[in-house]
Amino acid sequence: MNLLKTFAAAALSVAAVSAHAASVEAFQNATVQPAGVRTGNNGINFFNIEGIDYGNFASYGVARFDVASLKSQFDAQYGVNGWVVDSISLSLTQSNASFTANGAVEVFFTNADTTAIVSPSALKYPFAGDFADALWVTAYDFVEVSSGTLETYGLYDRTASNNAGAQALAADILADTLVTLALVEGDSGVAATYAGYNNNTYAGPTLNIAVSAVPEADSWLMVLAGLSVISLSLRRNVR
Repeated sequence: MNLLKTFAAAALSVAAVSAHAASVEAFQNATVQPAGVRTGNNGINFFNIEGIDYGNFASYGVARFDVASLKSQFDAQYGVNGWVVDSISLSLTQSNASFTANGAVEVFFTNADTTAIVSPSALKYPFAGDFADALWVTAYDFVEVSSGTLETYGLYDRTASNNAGAQALAADILADTLVTLALVEGDSGVAATYAGYNNNTYAGPTLNIAVSAVPEADSWLMVLAGLSVISLSLRRNVR
């Protein structure tokens, strides 16, 4: 049993070598309405997703992140190409209004990092067609609590089965320094109201990324060899 515990601990150590997590707030966000990107302070102080029931105020949200500083941290710790993305999540802070209403929200990834999301911009609600390459990542139910309430939603988990959107998001973080996400109505009556990056009270949309070192091949070989010895020992004990 001591041998089993030793190699089990070694396996866990190799699987989670010096995990490192860091976060970055969006440097741009937009509320995109039928007339275009919302302008003025409210266009950057807040981040709204409103269903078609709201007519001219219907909107989807776009947030853009610069992950260059995070990648520099990871490179400094593990070396260039020496780390893998373990998980990605998105944090949003409620900043509710009189029209805020519960409902479903969907999250999409797009690689269109050069598309302007601040005025002047060609973007207009509805979302369909604005980002031809958009891939669905996840959906969640927005539930109004109170302003200042932090929500966090998982977008990618290396240990889980990920859809094409989640995989593309993780690959994008490895490939370049900008990440663009769009949040879109899942229900016609939803009105999710969040703080934008320029909000004076709360943090704007925040991307959380956890990484770990690329396991060395010889370390894994040692673990596998140890597990083989344990397996053989257990068979002998059974006899």
